[in-house]
Amino acid sequence: MAQKIIVTHTSPDFDGIPAIWLLRKFHPEFKNARVELVPAGDNTYNNEPVDSNPNVLHVDVGGGKFDHHKTNEFTCGTKLVWEWLVSEGYAKKDDEALKRIVDVITEIDHGWDSYKWQDPASDRWEFSLHNILSGLKGVYSGETEKHIDFTIDALEAVYRLMQSKVKAEEEIERDGVKFETRWGKGVGVLTKNDGIMEVAIKEGYSIVVRKDPQEGYVRITGSNSHKVDLSQAYEIIKENDKVGTWFLHASKVLLRNGSTRNPTMKPTSLKLEEIVAILERS
Repeated sequence: MAQKIIVTHTSPDFDGIPAIWLLRKFHPEFKNARVELVPAGDNTYNNEPVDSNPNVLHVDVGGGKFDHHKTNEFTCGTKLVWEWLVSEGYAKKDDEALKRIVDVITEIDHGWDSYKWQDPASDRWEFSLHNILSGLKGVYSGETEKHIDFTIDALEAVYRLMQSKVKAEEEIERDGVKFETRWGKGVGVLTKNDGIMEVAIKEGYSIVVRKDPQEGYVRITGSNSHKVDLSQAYEIIKENDKVGTWFLHASKVLLRNGSTRNPTMKPTSLKLEEIVAILERS
């Protein structure tokens, strides 16, 4: 079988590289495809007519089916590749995590980060992947392979995080034990997915409790915006739990039983419902 080739423009950006990532990750024939670069515009690999060679796919360049520069539609090369992979059965349409990633990439490609996103002038956006890629090009000028490898590795990490986030949203809605505290509503979930902690706080819960169903460890996080103080809950839990090791962070919003940073901690003997009951009255 002939070597598969993915073509994008010189100094590939945060549209061309994610498109490469999608093709390599989801299309088995392009898993080991090599990347070739051509000048931006209608230029093509070896000056062949675009989309004429099944072994060569042009993304974000060349004027073909994966180049959006001649349309006014709200799309980009990455989105066109994703839609094609879905239509061909290589990617799943109901992969919510992947869909959200593609949506954000499309927004970035249309400049939403500079005028539609909240507080676009904030320094926090310089930590965003697409801006880090720009900085990387300055640090490692001309080292395209390094730019591509870094961005693809980062996209794999974002995909993992987004999968965790989507799952967390579903678990909170489906399995969450909802309860009331003096600071506001709380939720407890029996799950290994630590992503529920951040998701629940962002959804407005004052307190979130996660108990690992296999290991038995418990993590409790309170919301700073709700001015949660877990000091009293910590004392009551210690009185009721003669087995587990607990740690209250100086912030008073983080109460931990078990940590990857301290593998000597012992899991609690308390059930999720018992911890929820303590939080309700503390």
